[in-house]
Amino acid sequence: MAGFAASGTITVDGIKKTKCLGFNSIGCVSMMSAKRNVLKGLANKLRAHLEGVEGWTQWRHLTEMKRDYWLDEVIDILQWEVLEGGKIARLHALSAHEFGNTLIRGLA
Repeated sequence: MAGFAASGTITVDGIKKTKCLGFNSIGCVSMMSAKRNVLKGLANKLRAHLEGVEGWTQWRHLTEMKRDYWLDEVIDILQWEVLEGGKIARLHALSAHEFGNTLIRGLA
Protein backbone atom coordinates (compact mmCIF):
# COMPACT_ATOMS: atom_id res chain seq x y z
CA MET A 1 0.00 0.00 0.00
CA ALA A 2 1.55 3.27 -1.13
CA GLY A 3 -1.07 5.71 0.19
CA PHE A 4 -3.39 5.91 3.17
CA ALA A 5 -6.24 3.67 4.31
CA ALA A 6 -9.15 3.86 6.73
CA SER A 7 -11.99 1.64 7.87
CA GLY A 8 -15.02 1.84 10.11
CA THR A 9 -17.91 -0.25 11.34
CA ILE A 10 -21.34 0.67 12.65
CA THR A 11 -23.98 -1.70 13.98
CA VAL A 12 -27.60 -1.19 13.02
CA ASP A 13 -30.37 -3.58 14.07
CA GLY A 14 -27.71 -6.08 15.12
CA ILE A 15 -26.08 -6.02 11.67
CA LYS A 16 -22.51 -4.79 11.24
CA LYS A 17 -21.95 -2.40 8.34
CA THR A 18 -18.30 -1.90 7.39
CA LYS A 19 -16.59 0.44 4.97
CA CYS A 20 -12.89 0.11 4.07
CA LEU A 21 -10.94 2.41 1.76
CA GLY A 22 -7.38 2.34 0.49
CA PHE A 23 -6.47 -1.22 1.48
CA ASN A 24 -5.00 -1.96 -1.94
CA SER A 25 -1.66 -1.40 -3.65
CA ILE A 26 -2.43 2.29 -4.33
CA GLY A 27 -4.19 3.53 -1.19
CA CYS A 28 -5.87 6.91 -0.80
CA VAL A 29 -4.17 10.24 -1.55
CA SER A 30 -4.40 11.48 2.06
CA MET A 31 -5.55 10.27 5.45
CA MET A 32 -8.29 12.89 5.44
CA SER A 33 -9.69 11.66 2.11
CA ALA A 34 -9.65 8.08 3.37
CA LYS A 35 -11.54 9.08 6.53
CA ARG A 36 -14.03 11.23 4.59
CA ASN A 37 -14.80 8.37 2.22
CA VAL A 38 -15.30 5.95 5.12
CA LEU A 39 -17.78 8.35 6.75
CA LYS A 40 -19.67 8.88 3.48
CA GLY A 41 -19.83 5.14 2.89
CA LEU A 42 -21.08 4.39 6.41
CA ALA A 43 -23.67 7.18 6.20
CA ASN A 44 -24.95 5.81 2.89
CA LYS A 45 -25.09 2.26 4.27
CA LEU A 46 -27.03 3.44 7.32
CA ARG A 47 -29.48 5.51 5.26
CA ALA A 48 -30.04 2.66 2.81
CA HIS A 49 -30.65 0.23 5.69
CA LEU A 50 -33.10 2.51 7.51
CA GLU A 51 -34.82 4.36 4.67
CA GLY A 52 -34.04 2.57 1.44
CA VAL A 53 -32.27 4.37 -1.36
CA GLU A 54 -35.05 6.76 -2.36
CA GLY A 55 -35.78 10.27 -1.10
CA TRP A 56 -32.57 11.41 0.60
CA THR A 57 -29.99 14.01 -0.36
CA GLN A 58 -27.30 12.62 -2.58
CA TRP A 59 -23.73 13.63 -1.68
CA ARG A 60 -23.38 15.18 -5.12
CA HIS A 61 -26.19 17.63 -4.29
CA LEU A 62 -24.05 19.21 -1.57
CA THR A 63 -21.27 21.54 -2.63
CA GLU A 64 -17.82 20.06 -2.19
CA MET A 65 -16.92 22.78 0.32
CA LYS A 66 -20.03 22.14 2.47
CA ARG A 67 -19.57 18.37 2.30
CA ASP A 68 -15.89 18.49 3.23
CA TYR A 69 -16.46 20.98 6.06
CA TRP A 70 -19.19 18.80 7.57
CA LEU A 71 -17.18 15.61 7.23
CA ASP A 72 -14.08 17.26 8.74
CA GLU A 73 -16.13 18.35 11.76
CA VAL A 74 -17.43 14.80 12.22
CA ILE A 75 -13.94 13.33 11.79
CA ASP A 76 -12.69 15.57 14.61
CA ILE A 77 -15.48 14.37 16.93
CA LEU A 78 -14.97 10.65 16.32
CA GLN A 79 -12.26 8.48 17.85
CA TRP A 80 -9.82 6.98 15.38
CA GLU A 81 -7.07 4.47 16.07
CA VAL A 82 -4.01 5.36 13.98
CA LEU A 83 -1.78 2.46 12.93
CA GLU A 84 1.37 1.82 10.91
CA GLY A 85 2.97 5.21 11.42
CA GLY A 86 -0.11 7.18 10.44
CA LYS A 87 -0.84 5.26 7.23
CA ILE A 88 -3.98 3.48 8.52
CA ALA A 89 -6.88 4.75 10.62
CA ARG A 90 -9.64 2.63 12.10
CA LEU A 91 -12.80 4.18 13.43
CA HIS A 92 -13.83 2.86 16.83
CA ALA A 93 -16.96 0.73 16.46
CA LEU A 94 -20.21 2.64 16.90
CA SER A 95 -23.88 1.87 17.07
CA ALA A 96 -26.06 3.38 14.37
CA HIS A 97 -27.53 5.71 17.01
CA GLU A 98 -24.09 6.97 18.09
CA PHE A 99 -23.03 7.41 14.46
CA GLY A 100 -26.20 9.33 13.57
CA ASN A 101 -25.86 11.59 16.61
CA THR A 102 -22.26 12.34 15.67
CA LEU A 103 -23.26 13.27 12.12
CA ILE A 104 -25.84 15.68 13.52
CA ARG A 105 -23.34 17.15 16.01
CA GLY A 106 -21.01 17.84 13.08
CA LEU A 107 -23.61 20.24 11.69
CA ALA A 108 -23.73 22.38 14.84
